[in-house]
Amino acid sequence: MNSTPFGKPTQLGHLLQTLVRKKGLTEESASDKLNELWKSTAGERVGARSFVRRLRGGVLEIGVTNAAILEELNCYLKHELLTAMQEHHPEPPIASFKFVKVR
Repeated sequence: MNSTPFGKPTQLGHLLQTLVRKKGLTEESASDKLNELWKSTAGERVGARSFVRRLRGGVLEIGVTNAAILEELNCYLKHELLTAMQEHHPEPPIASFKFVKVR
């Protein structure tokens, strides 16, 4: 066990968890996993031109670098991909997508 500056004993694991949370590493790791899931669900062609930006309030925001792919996602693939993502990523729940054109 280690001591905090106040002399109160604490476990090393607790200190590491606190540090990881403060540095945002758990969010980054979760985001990386969600991005990997998106790319595998979307497929090679779409996944190569898109990436997860954030998940907020059940809305998964996807950055898309190609205008034709953006149109395809909004018009044809949205429902199919949403169903697949919901099946493979139940927590936290994904209620919808927001596709955003990025450079």
